[in-house]
Amino acid sequence: MPDYDLSNGKCKVTITGKILNEDFARILIKNPTLALEDILILDKVQKQKPTTEEAFKYLRRQKFIEGRKPNIFLSSDVIEPTGDENLKAEYIRNKGFDDEYCKKMILDYIAKWKGATRKQIESLLWDKFSDVLDDKTKFIKVNNLLQTLRKANEILLTKGKKWMKS
Repeated sequence: MPDYDLSNGKCKVTITGKILNEDFARILIKNPTLALEDILILDKVQKQKPTTEEAFKYLRRQKFIEGRKPNIFLSSDVIEPTGDENLKAEYIRNKGFDDEYCKKMILDYIAKWKGATRKQIESLLWDKFSDVLDDKTKFIKVNNLLQTLRKANEILLTKGKKWMKS
């Protein structure tokens, strides 16, 4: 899809002249009912370019995307018709594992090894988080999981900075 720049009262169109993402091309082929407007917005998502709030809400209502801004990705509903195993794996990497699964992993680790440092928990979970998250967001996610477990009285932090079962 071409890129448009409507700044400075001019219209600049950039046509790349090659397929940037074969997976995205397969998605378009396997979803022939997509409207041109949908394709243009989805093209922005796959190129990781910002969308308007209105476009974001529209894509979410249509179940074309998942995730939270700015870390959005194409939904399984869009990817499913392609039957492409690489796209399915990419979807899972983008989606990551849910919080309940991650909390269970933390609890299992602590039970097995009689405690865990934050660094050990980060090592356990880091690659389980969505690929669209940056390191800062992953750090915050670990913190949120630990605090949720602490508030539920399932774990506690010792003076030695080790998480233990409550």
